[in-house]
Amino acid sequence: LKPFFAQCSLASPANAAYHAMSPVAVAIPHSDGEGPSGHILEDVSGGLVTCERLSCALKRSVSRVEVVEGTERRWPQSHSAKLRIHVDESGGEESDVGGSSDASPRPGVVDLFLKKVVARCLPPMPLHALRRDLCSNRVEARFYREFAPILAERGVRLLQAALVDERLAVLDDSEAVVEGVERGGEDEERRLRTGGVMLLLECAQDNYIQSSPLDVDQLRCTLRMLAQLHGGAWQDEKLLRAAAERLNPEAGYWTLQQRGVEEMEQMEQNWSDYIAAFRHEAPDLFGRPEIVSLATRLRRVAPWVSEQVRAGPASANATLVHGDFKAMNVFLPREGVDTGTALPIDFQWLGPGLGMSDVAMHLSHSGATGALRDGGEARLVEYYYTNLCQRLGPEAASKYPIELAQRHYQLGVLDWARMVFSVFFKGASVSTFAARASNPNVGFVYRDVEASIEFVRRVDRCLAPFERQLAMAAGISANDSRTSPTELARSRSRSRGSR
Repeated sequence: LKPFFAQCSLASPANAAYHAMSPVAVAIPHSDGEGPSGHILEDVSGGLVTCERLSCALKRSVSRVEVVEGTERRWPQSHSAKLRIHVDESGGEESDVGGSSDASPRPGVVDLFLKKVVARCLPPMPLHALRRDLCSNRVEARFYREFAPILAERGVRLLQAALVDERLAVLDDSEAVVEGVERGGEDEERRLRTGGVMLLLECAQDNYIQSSPLDVDQLRCTLRMLAQLHGGAWQDEKLLRAAAERLNPEAGYWTLQQRGVEEMEQMEQNWSDYIAAFRHEAPDLFGRPEIVSLATRLRRVAPWVSEQVRAGPASANATLVHGDFKAMNVFLPREGVDTGTALPIDFQWLGPGLGMSDVAMHLSHSGATGALRDGGEARLVEYYYTNLCQRLGPEAASKYPIELAQRHYQLGVLDWARMVFSVFFKGASVSTFAARASNPNVGFVYRDVEASIEFVRRVDRCLAPFERQLAMAAGISANDSRTSPTELARSRSRSRGSR
């Protein structure tokens, strides 16, 4: 595919005309909690996405729009479909839209992917969760409008945005607390539910697929893409400061700052239930004292781990991190996966961070068990590292030794594992895993028993060396199960230098 869409920011004439024809947003109470309602070709304020509007956005005359049968999806948080747009080849402004044979099924036809999030249609949720969801969607809109063109110029292959229609200025008012509106009250919720986001994106055509879990060749393909993404923003302080301000201060939906320490209170009970449910699958493993106490051990070091993986715009080895790089957020080439380019999507949790955080989450969430066994995990981490170094060049690569990269990977595993133990292992059982088994959007380690047990071993393996480091710094035994979080915390400042 070629980047063939006109880059239409909200300030461009095309989008100005689009908004000029758009109705004023109105608040429509949401009460049924059943997910998005209305026609897919309604915009975020209920107006129709007409041919005239699309003509303005695409800078080409649009004669007909069709929703491709079988592509419409109504998720609780979003509404999407593939659109087939018929354009007049003889008139209109000169444009690259539809200029790629991969992107157009036939001359005069352009396929676009429409995704919209309408605040009034989101299911009932606490206000903090509503703000978080809307903010994450605003992040994606800002990414396509402000950051994707920069990365594309640096050789990062991304699906291009034909239109970014973001109407979430109310979030700024909510964060500042508008005069006369009580933060956390019904008035604020009413205000938050007046906006939304609509994206029209280039379609990954039939020569691309999605799959989960991913085998070795597929993982190598996705890791090559991650190396390009991370290398494209590596230690670019100006770009990373802009990302921290306009996107997320730090990348990842699972960060401790995003989730809060209260969530960890569930870890021990979740883990006790997990062992009871799966002890028969690996009795020797679950009989080991260090495995029985794994959740306690993980919770003990979680704040320290969180500090270690945080990377601000000026931090060494900082880059743009996707923050939710699972198998269903990337398209793979149907043929030639060993040399082809993967296409990432869903940039709601993008921000500054350590690139290995993406790698750690990705391999555990989406890697097939066989791909990670017998040294496969280490080989894949090294493969990513090799591709990253090639992207960075010798001078920059020399400042990021493999030993430090491996350390960052292990910390990334533990940081993501905190959320898995706190949230995704809740209610874990053979039956719940079986119910999720065919859902490719669910992490493989909480829908496949074999993968889950291998993940437990991985967490224990990654955790042990850091426990020893902290114990030595604190002057206590690493095997002392009575070690308190306070005792370990005293060693944090002394351990930061080895980051």
